[in-house]
Amino acid sequence: MTEPSRGRPRKLPESDLELLKLEAAGHTHREIGAKFGVSRQAVTLRFNQMGEYVQAARKDVSAVLPWDLSQHPASSKLKDSEAYIGLRAFVRQRLGLELSARGQLSLKTFLNHVRAGEILSLHAVHGFEWEPWDSARDGDIVIRWPEGVPRDKNAELLTRTD
Repeated sequence: MTEPSRGRPRKLPESDLELLKLEAAGHTHREIGAKFGVSRQAVTLRFNQMGEYVQAARKDVSAVLPWDLSQHPASSKLKDSEAYIGLRAFVRQRLGLELSARGQLSLKTFLNHVRAGEILSLHAVHGFEWEPWDSARDGDIVIRWPEGVPRDKNAELLTRTD
């Protein structure tokens, strides 16, 4: 049995603003939880209670993407990655949905990669990676579409905007 770390809080702060600032600074829910000695789920629950996230909206945005991350062995890590959060923010913006502070920051980073001529790709082993964009292979979208997956009407939400 391990001894609890001393001097470390065991609950989230009462101030929602403190949590929002940490998230806006780019900290994941897992990192915020570790800071306060609580689980990632406790942090996400708190953000849900604040109304920061709506699960249905998350599913709507995820439905646009050609990857099913739920079956990936590193699903949580992938969903917490800056690249994936930026991609989701890109789609949310294209749908005219509101972005959280963290989503806005992640979107800026995402767009910087796109403007630099990169495309987001999902690898089975390495997870999300930025690769050089190949207009002949990739067309005008911001992700490397998986081989064997037909593009549907949702792919137009992933087109480059610049």
